[in-house]
Amino acid sequence: MTKGLFARMILLAALALPGLSWAAYPERPIRLVVPFPAGGTTDVVARQVARNMSATLGQEIIVDNRGGAATIIGVDTVAKAAPDGYTILLATATSFSVNPHTYKNLPYRLDEFLPIGFISEAPIVLVAPPSQKAKSLPELVQALKAAGVETPVATTGKGGFSHLTAAMFFNAIDARFRDVPYRGEAPALQDVLAGQVGLYFGSMPGTLPHVSAGRLRGFAVTSVERSPSAPDIPSFTELRIPEVVATSWFGLAAPKGTPANVIATLGAALTKAVQDPDLLARMAKDGAVTRSMSPAEFAEYIRTDNERWGRIVRAANIEQN
Repeated sequence: MTKGLFARMILLAALALPGLSWAAYPERPIRLVVPFPAGGTTDVVARQVARNMSATLGQEIIVDNRGGAATIIGVDTVAKAAPDGYTILLATATSFSVNPHTYKNLPYRLDEFLPIGFISEAPIVLVAPPSQKAKSLPELVQALKAAGVETPVATTGKGGFSHLTAAMFFNAIDARFRDVPYRGEAPALQDVLAGQVGLYFGSMPGTLPHVSAGRLRGFAVTSVERSPSAPDIPSFTELRIPEVVATSWFGLAAPKGTPANVIATLGAALTKAVQDPDLLARMAKDGAVTRSMSPAEFAEYIRTDNERWGRIVRAANIEQN
């Protein structure tokens, strides 16, 4: 018996052993890093997606909340993880579209990730307290331009979604605003509801309950068309301010180098997960909608959105941190 034949026989025998056979992915629990604290709207949706995907994959998907630093902590955790499909990321517009333009020294790069699939997107809504005299967006624009002063606008911090959308809007109408930053949406809404600050670009989940109750007036949403969750609120595009288009989106991504078959397996499970009626109802309540995207289509979506927010950041003259 030749040495070559003997080596092949040993290899075949080893592969026949149960402990050494190639197992189908996934063979152990998967970690989903959510770059936000537990309990928020994003976290709730992520956990429901994880449960639905777990049922399809036959392995638990454990949500690991790594909030802080404008999602940077959680995103960097996944960028440095092994590309084996057992650590994945809840990717967001903040992480992939905004941060690359507002931080000079991000510890991660977009090309360190592979898109898995899309979950949902939701517009932002411009709201004001009922004491605001303007009853429609055209009336509001006229008042803002006539004022000739900087209008105070509540935001959740410089370079965040609310601040950048405010900059987009005021640039579009050729008026000025003064940033009034808060440490989150809850305190910002508290002062807007009290009439301490007159305008705010807020999330649909945070603002719609107050609009429905008459505690806030909704002027326009930043999607191209009206949101199915707020059909009575027109879009900026509909009201002839097409420059104001912005959505907050979520999806899944994996570290670069993750095998293609693993990406495909996760993508198929995600596609099935977001078709769940309970999840769709939850997202609709939050003003979010989903749509089917392949990993390649999701990659193009991210690229286009990144370019859009780059233009917005540059127009807002925001100095990088």
